[in-house]
Amino acid sequence: MRIPPSFFLSAGRFLLFIAIEAACLVMISRNGIVQRYRLIEKIRDIQSFFWEKGMDIKTYGRLRKINGNLARQMADLMEENEKYRQMIAGMERETFADSIRHGSPEETIFGYTWARVIKNNLNSLHNYVIIDKGRADGIEEDMGVITPDGIVGIIRAVGEHNAFIFSFFNADQSVSARTGRTQALGTLVWDKISTDGAVLNEIPQHIEVMPGDTVYTSGYSSLFPPDIPLGRTEDSRIVNGTHRAVNVRLFLDPGKIEYVIVVKNKHGREIDSLSNYAIPHE
Repeated sequence: MRIPPSFFLSAGRFLLFIAIEAACLVMISRNGIVQRYRLIEKIRDIQSFFWEKGMDIKTYGRLRKINGNLARQMADLMEENEKYRQMIAGMERETFADSIRHGSPEETIFGYTWARVIKNNLNSLHNYVIIDKGRADGIEEDMGVITPDGIVGIIRAVGEHNAFIFSFFNADQSVSARTGRTQALGTLVWDKISTDGAVLNEIPQHIEVMPGDTVYTSGYSSLFPPDIPLGRTEDSRIVNGTHRAVNVRLFLDPGKIEYVIVVKNKHGREIDSLSNYAIPHE
């Protein structure tokens, strides 16, 4: 390919312009103290700009590692919180002298493992999430999955290194929940309309639920620990003259989930096996 002479002419003019500008800057810096100071100041401003942008790029590159560390710390804190919860429950059941004599319980009911989301489907009424941990990491089917902002879903299939989560944002998913002020117990389901909307059903109609109340997990489930904040109540209505349905604005933004915490109930299998006795057998 032959390069036209005009290219070299234009390049030469550009290089000559740069050389003249550089010579002018050198002459100004040598012949005037004020000019030299102003020139150095501008150079420092340019250096600071590039230093700042370089630091931003380095920080952005470390975000995944930082977020992973935060998720790991959150899982550790939740397990520590569960230990203290069990300790307080034990002290409430015993006298203070007995609790001193027996010591604090070492075993916690729930264990927590952090994981990173590698796929998050939010395009249908049957949404799902896939995480980067599986059987090799102690993950099993029917474990709950949460974040500090709410419930993500339930694990339904497990591979060696990945797991499939049946998202809370599904037409057939529900969670046992309660209101904070009145302790009204109900079932929380996705409203199937928006990614931050849900409905708390089966609240007795005589119980008034005020807007702005916080909704929590009830603890009446082997999948999720109690008192996880889920959202805030809005308006409510009577359904079929039998119960109250309360609209809830969720805290969790499912489109921004990057790391999750997998919940393991160490007594889950025992609870589920005992629950089977409640099912009539022919």
